Amino acid sequence: MLLLATACGGAGTAPAPPISVLLITVDTLRPDYLSLNGYDRETTPFLDSLLSGGFYFEDAISPIARTTPALASLLTGAYPHATGVRTLFHALSDDVVTVTEVLGERGYQTLAVVTNQVLSRNRRLARGFDHYEVGHAARRGPATTDAALSALAGLESRRAFFAWVHYFDPHTPYHPEPALAREFDPDYSGRYRLQFGWQPRPGEGPGALRPYPVDLPKVEAVHRNALPGEVNDHVRRLYAAEIRGLDTEIERLVRAFRRVAGPELLIVFTADHGESLGEHDFYYDHGDYAYLAGTRVPLAFVLPESHVDSGAGRCPGWVSLVDVVPTLLELLGFEPPPALAGQLEGRALTACMRGEALPPTPIFAESGASHFFEEIDRRVRNDVDGRFRAVVLGDWKLIWTPFASEDRAWELYDVTSDPDETENLYRADHPEAIRLKPHLTAWMARAAAHGSAPESGPSDRDLDALRELGYVE
Repeated sequence: MLLLATACGGAGTAPAPPISVLLITVDTLRPDYLSLNGYDRETTPFLDSLLSGGFYFEDAISPIARTTPALASLLTGAYPHATGVRTLFHALSDDVVTVTEVLGERGYQTLAVVTNQVLSRNRRLARGFDHYEVGHAARRGPATTDAALSALAGLESRRAFFAWVHYFDPHTPYHPEPALAREFDPDYSGRYRLQFGWQPRPGEGPGALRPYPVDLPKVEAVHRNALPGEVNDHVRRLYAAEIRGLDTEIERLVRAFRRVAGPELLIVFTADHGESLGEHDFYYDHGDYAYLAGTRVPLAFVLPESHVDSGAGRCPGWVSLVDVVPTLLELLGFEPPPALAGQLEGRALTACMRGEALPPTPIFAESGASHFFEEIDRRVRNDVDGRFRAVVLGDWKLIWTPFASEDRAWELYDVTSDPDETENLYRADHPEAIRLKPHLTAWMARAAAHGSAPESGPSDRDLDALRELGYVE
């Protein structure tokens, strides 16, 4: 059922004066841990208020649960096979256009403050940004906000801007403020009471990043988790407490940007991907599978009151991060230039903002590279061609494992009645499998048309970054 408040006006293009844009992305943020979506602690009081004043898309998916390729798709409206960014360290292809370049050519000031060293300028996501500043993953939410406000102070007044701020919290390690850790799980008193990971070793400074506990290496924490149930429950509470702390920083960020932009500020809020917290026996990580725990994300557009499509409501139906660019351009009243239009694989989502249901369309996702490949269930090959691929349409989702035997190659889930994807209903003659397979086949054919995916391994510097982030040991 489509639940929408009445929009202020009918269909049309965005009004003058030019609208500024604040894009907020959060690393590893699950939508079901937002209190606006029913989480049983108040994790997001500010976001609850902010997003309830806009259009919230209930069923949004990231194309891949890895930061760099997911954000490349977000900024270009294209899936990873088109952007050329298939791993954390691939660079955006030269012939791919970013929304930042388009807005910059239309006179927008552009700035980005991102926290996660894998987003360095070598990834080429900085194209089109006047200011692009990268912070190490050890930078916490308050410092990210400070850096963004410093960049904001350098903008020219009375001129529209496009600003992107990416927070690393609540990525592992789960290290909330001690008061929040106690508040979110007051009855727990074990060794992980205040944090899961982070502890520096002797001789390391307090900024040393350690995503998993010293005595619990990643392979044991993520793939062979033997912690008691009450301990894993507490670790999930630490993750939620991190979100609560971040909510305060997002409030500080939004209030400052609204003071500068005035009433003409459009806010886009989303995440690069989700986080598995034990689903499919995969804990405190993301990217190795194509299940919803890792790919489902929050997505909302909060429009200025003066915008012809201003309003509020919840929009059901599967959508993707590749839909953000076409939606944003339509809201700003801009036709995509030919070079961008030719690469767009997403669609504008403005129908929902105008009181109409979104037409059902297949949405696709893939897994990332596996750093502990031998621990990944079902997967046969660890190259790009061997990744899990998935399509979701309506109530159903189909996952394909390339190069697997027929009895292990397919998974089919009714994601409405089984959102955790616990019961594989696949059989070759299942009508939903028959319906979804052609969509996945056609998507794979489009991917093949872009040529072979790059398979070069990470450099020594890349390996250092992977170790800092906890992906390898």
